[in-house]
Amino acid sequence: MSEFRAICWSTALLGCAVAFGFCSPVLAQPGTGFPSGEPRLLIAQTSGTVLELQRELNRLGYGAGPEDGLMGARTREAIEAYQREHDLLVDGRASGALLSHVRATAQARTPAAPVPLPPGFVPVSQLVADIQEALRSLGYDAPAPSGRLTEATRDAIRAYEADRGLLVSGEPSAELLEHMRRRIADQQPAPAVDADTIAGIQAELRRRGYAIAVVSGRMDTQTREAIREYQQGRGVPVTGKPSPALLAELRAADAEPITDPVVTRDQRAAAQRILNARGYGAGPPDGVLGPRSRDAIRTFQADHDLPPTGELTSRTLELLGIDVASEVPVAEPRPFRVRVHDAFADGDYTRDPAWRVASGQFEVRGGGLTSVIVPPSARPEDIGRQLLGGLLQQQLGITIPGQESAAVAYLPTRITQEFRVTAVVSGSAESFGHIDLGPYASDILNHGYRLSYRASQTRPLQLLLVDESGTSVIASARLDAASGRSHRLVWERDGDGRMRVSSDGEMLIDVVDRNLESDFEGFSLINGGGEWTLHEVTVEDRR
Repeated sequence: MSEFRAICWSTALLGCAVAFGFCSPVLAQPGTGFPSGEPRLLIAQTSGTVLELQRELNRLGYGAGPEDGLMGARTREAIEAYQREHDLLVDGRASGALLSHVRATAQARTPAAPVPLPPGFVPVSQLVADIQEALRSLGYDAPAPSGRLTEATRDAIRAYEADRGLLVSGEPSAELLEHMRRRIADQQPAPAVDADTIAGIQAELRRRGYAIAVVSGRMDTQTREAIREYQQGRGVPVTGKPSPALLAELRAADAEPITDPVVTRDQRAAAQRILNARGYGAGPPDGVLGPRSRDAIRTFQADHDLPPTGELTSRTLELLGIDVASEVPVAEPRPFRVRVHDAFADGDYTRDPAWRVASGQFEVRGGGLTSVIVPPSARPEDIGRQLLGGLLQQQLGITIPGQESAAVAYLPTRITQEFRVTAVVSGSAESFGHIDLGPYASDILNHGYRLSYRASQTRPLQLLLVDESGTSVIASARLDAASGRSHRLVWERDGDGRMRVSSDGEMLIDVVDRNLESDFEGFSLINGGGEWTLHEVTVEDRR
């Protein structure tokens, strides 16, 4: 009955929309507000199907991310993992058919009425789940406890058995679980590690070429494996656990006197090519020493009676036939050139330079370019308008004037991969405060590398990569930018993909990302909530 009423309401509202002219040819025309060929803004819409899939997949242990109804990278990866394990077409798409399949799987796993079991008997699914939990507690790369005996679980069991000198079988058993629990009981409880320490470790490991996709401040499988690989290369006990001591060691390593020569990226790439030619499988010759390259270096070093450090030491380079001494000194980088500068001193944002407005309203006041975006009103007289607006957006892709969800201004100008953005901004303290700025890629104003501030987040300053696959958080930091006072943000990216972000002279983010290789089409400013003022902006790049 409730579904019938919902359909009736939808039909009635659409009828009202037609009657009141909301669906006129001009309003319904695609791209209203964006002339042909102009950049556009893609705004994510929540989906009930995506929300339900996130809930069900999270219950099944697939890690679909926040249950917000938005289709992001983590949700897509969880869908693909589920589809792969159940022999479905792997397309990463959310659909009603997939949701029905996931619910059927979850229902099938719901335990039936209890059956009397022999004394001491442990159901296999519970045994496997307990072993998975124990493996994760001990720092091994095991899946989240699900009771499914996957190949990843077997690999983790084999790794534990090999480390403990047990018969390597990869099979779960009650005896194995008891052995693991004794090991856990013998360990001293480790103090909780704060998010800043974890983020620092992730940033340091990422700089060294380890497979850290996101500097999030949260422990995950990739971080644990990267720590284990680093510890293995240093010849220290392999735990896979973060700690303040580990972070201090990583930072101290940078401060130690360099006994081996500084190896350039071209020399690292040459080493990778030579290792590949000799059958060591070092991966693509890109000059980045990732896990495959370090494994190849360790194997090569072991074959030549060298300490297997995984680093390109002087002796390793000599055996590979690479002469560091003959390397031509690296030229100083060319100076930055100014692409955009505006301090809004003339009170006019429409000329010199000429900002273009894609959505919302802007004005020069308070010493800069100001815009205001507030959440939809909750007053009873506005409920019908909001409901109609949401229905029109969902069914027809139409936005009612005055209901813009973001204020967007941009400056078209070619920006290279090496850039520096200096921006002075101030904002309000509402919990919904959100501002996003940076160089945009292609013709989509919120795609590319973006510096985003969300007041509702624990680490509100986020460095993002946004593309067709979704949004990925590269790094994040704490910053109180919505306090009302202005902050001077400096964001610089060099030719190796290293990005550093500082606020008022304090370094907040230092990370490497090379996922985007093409130049950018311009600079955009997006107010997603609150009152924000851009007091001054300078965009520079190198050719």
